[in-house]
Amino acid sequence: MGDIQSHLTCNVEQFSQRIKMRDNVDEPREVEHFANFAAIKEARAAAAALEKLGYGVTVARRMLFRGTLRAAKIATVDVETADRMVEEVFAVVAAHQGDYDGWGAPVIQG
Repeated sequence: MGDIQSHLTCNVEQFSQRIKMRDNVDEPREVEHFANFAAIKEARAAAAALEKLGYGVTVARRMLFRGTLRAAKIATVDVETADRMVEEVFAVVAAHQGDYDGWGAPVIQG
């Protein structure tokens, strides 16, 4: 399942790196979250839950029964917003026996 605290710590580190790259962290952009599942049906169930929360979600089959999930939403990448999104996606993924794998977003200089 993983530990949410490590992901929240990464948000602070990523914020610091983005500031060094002169990212305009208050500018909305597509933020992608990733997760892996041992069962494709669990990935699909998590996708349905995330869609209800406003995420655009894709699920891909990995091997015979496994699945990967990509959930995206337009948002800023300040620490508070990143924490809120990580907590939201992590909870859904964990509730469906998945492993949250973090998030990414383009750098927007401005």
